[in-house]
Amino acid sequence: MITKRIWIGATRSLCVAAGLAVALPVFLAGCAQSNELAHDHDHSHASHVFAICNDCGEIKGSDKCCKPEGRKKCPDCGLFKDSPGCCKLPKDATGPVALCADCGEIKGSDKCCKVEGRKKCPDCGMFKGSPGCCKLPKDEKK
Repeated sequence: MITKRIWIGATRSLCVAAGLAVALPVFLAGCAQSNELAHDHDHSHASHVFAICNDCGEIKGSDKCCKPEGRKKCPDCGLFKDSPGCCKLPKDATGPVALCADCGEIKGSDKCCKVEGRKKCPDCGMFKGSPGCCKLPKDEKK
């Protein structure tokens, strides 16, 4: 009975160590592939993503985030009217939602960076009608 417990404990420890040995170099080094090559995972670099606050709909950390002075809430979604997230955030979102700085759409959504049939805004360069269109900070956009 004691030998079986020792064997299970040792096996469990060995599995955890093997998992760490494989995962740690990938975690520390990151993706080794060039950004020029297409590959099947997402890069969420801070310079290419903006987090939208679920409480107010503004960009997290911006001057407008959660500042109600002179602002009205949208009767449909409850976020500030004319905020990037107003009536555009998924109803089941529990944490901040990310906007793509390249196209202005919700990062990872079906519309994110899909050019087919879309027009770019001449003022901001985002897709017209996207949550980020003319609403992302000008000094932060590419």
